[in-house]
Amino acid sequence: MKKQVWLKEVVRKVEGLSGWRLAEGNLDGATERLGVRIALLRSAVKAGYSFYHESASEIMVVWDYVGRNSRCYEVMTQALYYYQNQVDLAKSELETVTGWIERWELSDDLSKIYAGAVENSPEVMTPIRKVWNGSDNPWKRRQSVVGLIEYARKRKRFLPDPELIAFVEPLLTDQDYYVPRGVGWTLREIYNVYPAETLRFFENRAAVVDPGAWSAATAKLDKATRASLNSLRRANRDKSKGPVGRS
Repeated sequence: MKKQVWLKEVVRKVEGLSGWRLAEGNLDGATERLGVRIALLRSAVKAGYSFYHESASEIMVVWDYVGRNSRCYEVMTQALYYYQNQVDLAKSELETVTGWIERWELSDDLSKIYAGAVENSPEVMTPIRKVWNGSDNPWKRRQSVVGLIEYARKRKRFLPDPELIAFVEPLLTDQDYYVPRGVGWTLREIYNVYPAETLRFFENRAAVVDPGAWSAATAKLDKATRASLNSLRRANRDKSKGPVGRS
């Protein structure tokens, strides 16, 4: 079967970069890491694989098979690095890539692909993100916001501020450890695009934002602005507690 042959090709190349051999099977085990430098892994993708001569749809089938049939981090990231270099993904390709979200180890690398898709194909990604935003899976909730922009400096086009905030708002008090940090990351990047609007949002929602999200969102603001917002946050929180009764 060709897919199995191509999977072995990817595995052998990664093994060659590391000098180690991977254990066979056991896809339900913990993710394996071989410690290969990212630059070497990206170079391997750029150098190419024998299936690159296939059609775009067949290449996607191969990468999907590779990602779902290995528990080696470096093998799985070969697919991600390939699609991080693709500017315009077809709807079918995007739908396949969104299925990779279940592998939490790949979250940050997936954010690069998803953010590029939001920029180039918002009509495809926005409905998917709305579903993720209300998911029971914390990695889907995190990805529903982090992958909106990832890093603003990489993007030329953005969703309007109200649309971005609409994804953030439901997760301001999320209890999962990783989701608030993703919210904070995203608010920081929204601020880099829409500073005035985001500053008003900080002022209006200061009392309710999770501490982890607040810290990540405001960490790179100038000292005076951050101090002013932190003061407002403390005052709003004190007010929400109400007066302290006498015993």
